[in-house]
Amino acid sequence: MKNRLEDIGRRIASDLWDYKVVILIFLAYYIFMHVVFHAFCPLVLTTGFPCAGCGMTRAIFFLLTGQFARSFRLSPMAFPVLSFLLYCGVYRYVLGRKIKGFYIGMIVLVAALLIVYVYRMYTIFPNRPPYVYTRGNFLESHIPYYREFLRRLLGI
Repeated sequence: MKNRLEDIGRRIASDLWDYKVVILIFLAYYIFMHVVFHAFCPLVLTTGFPCAGCGMTRAIFFLLTGQFARSFRLSPMAFPVLSFLLYCGVYRYVLGRKIKGFYIGMIVLVAALLIVYVYRMYTIFPNRPPYVYTRGNFLESHIPYYREFLRRLLGI
């Protein structure tokens, strides 16, 4: 058992070391965006529109804490995303094998995310978080009549 846990720890440490630059860039981006803009998503900051992943972090947190209805309300894709992450984690770290069906799983997951996003944008935007329009975005602040154009086009 001890050797198995050590193997898992080595695989995790190896991946963290191999991707250290990506992890550091992500952390720098995260800190910068929150300190300067008090937000994370570049789509929201630029256009004011939510992205396909808006609310996903909170939804996964609610899922992990047993608040299933709240999680589903924020993002119905939280369970499939978390399931896929766990599947990949078990294959990569616990079993130490190549992840079977990774690319097909990613394609299916991204396609489902986009389908759910389009459906939710059509049915609940802009009336329910996280599918709301964010005022004061870059385009609204720097392009004359952007807000008026959206008001006439979408009624927001």
